[in-house]
Amino acid sequence: IFNLQSIMKSIINFLALSTLYSLIIFSSCGDDDDPAVSNGTETTEDTNTEDTNIEDTTTDDALDFATLFYGAERVTIVGNFVEINTLDLPDHTSPFYPESDPLYAAYAGDNADFSTVITAGGQTFDPEIAEQNYTLIIPINPAAKSGSKSSTSGGAIGVALNGVIIYNQYNGANELLDDLEFNNTDEYNGHPTPNTGGYHYHKEPLWLTSSDKSALVGYLLDGFPIYGPEDESGNTLATADLDEYHGHTSATAEYPDGIYHYHCTDDAPWINGGEYYGTPGTVTQ
Repeated sequence: IFNLQSIMKSIINFLALSTLYSLIIFSSCGDDDDPAVSNGTETTEDTNTEDTNIEDTTTDDALDFATLFYGAERVTIVGNFVEINTLDLPDHTSPFYPESDPLYAAYAGDNADFSTVITAGGQTFDPEIAEQNYTLIIPINPAAKSGSKSSTSGGAIGVALNGVIIYNQYNGANELLDDLEFNNTDEYNGHPTPNTGGYHYHKEPLWLTSSDKSALVGYLLDGFPIYGPEDESGNTLATADLDEYHGHTSATAEYPDGIYHYHCTDDAPWINGGEYYGTPGTVTQ
């Protein structure tokens, strides 16, 4: 009997040791072969090998661009960029809206030379605001561009918070705008192009600064914000108070830690000095 008990104990011990050894080997193989398991913590592999330079750095306290751009059709965060889709229709009245439009209103400004007729190249146009389809992609965390700066071009160089496109300080002949151009802007400093009806601002969008001359009014394509003609202390700024790009760095209501930003002024170049301070994003129409 004693020998039989000894033999049974030996068999049981052998089986236990064999099972334990198998578990150890199995566990070791699992750790080596499965990259999604490491020290009991589940991880995931990054299978995105494209666009590795774009990283989503938005945080809970980031600006709510969807709320800021209240006049846009859609605002989407894509990595480090905000994509703004706009129909470019002002949310204020204008004599340039068709008379059948609810936002049509006769000119009510103080420019005695205002005319809704633009004459160019021997042709007379009576422009009306028409729906557009713009997509602007601008950086959320803009940085100054080192080396030579990028010049602004004709057409859209930025967008106001009400979804209206911003143009630079030049006309179609690449000449500085003059009174002839501004005699054909409505009381909010905007007008449509004669050929497409695309409404735009070349200077301070008065609709957005009517109650606060230091208000944020929009962004240029390089992602840097545009403010009204007053700084945070209530000082009215002129071009001479700003750098060659028509901006400076200071704290603002939206950026209390400070940021480079452009200002609207009453004197040329009104919003931008002809070059972007940062690297511009893209715009398509």
